[in-house]
Amino acid sequence: MSSQQARLNDNQIRHVLSVMSQVDSVLSTIERLADSSDSPFAREASDLSAEERKAIQDLVAALRSRMTSVLATLGIPSARKDMSARWSIESALRVADVSFSDLGGRRLQGYGDLDPATADLVATLSVELRRITEQGIFMLRQRP
Repeated sequence: MSSQQARLNDNQIRHVLSVMSQVDSVLSTIERLADSSDSPFAREASDLSAEERKAIQDLVAALRSRMTSVLATLGIPSARKDMSARWSIESALRVADVSFSDLGGRRLQGYGDLDPATADLVATLSVELRRITEQGIFMLRQRP
């Protein structure tokens, strides 16, 4: 172990790993923005050329590569993959399920009066969205 590696205590190592994890999350957002989906809920207009998208992908790859080498230089093992993508996706779908349940017609009445037909329609749509979400959760719970 080099003297540079020996200078970091456990709290400092955790902090470095936390920063790297946080930056990696930001890089994932950058990748998503650069790839731009056709989601009707996308907030950003897709205004990057193919060359710019490629340059951003290369930049993100270079940053991740350098981040990994920084960890190696400091003698810090890369973050372990201690969580399952399956579990993380299921957890995110469960959050979506709870959010969709908040669409129920009666919930919206807290913001003002709703006529009964609209309340029923919103409640039906909420159930439909929850059903789709629950199908995803069920699929993930099945082991291949």
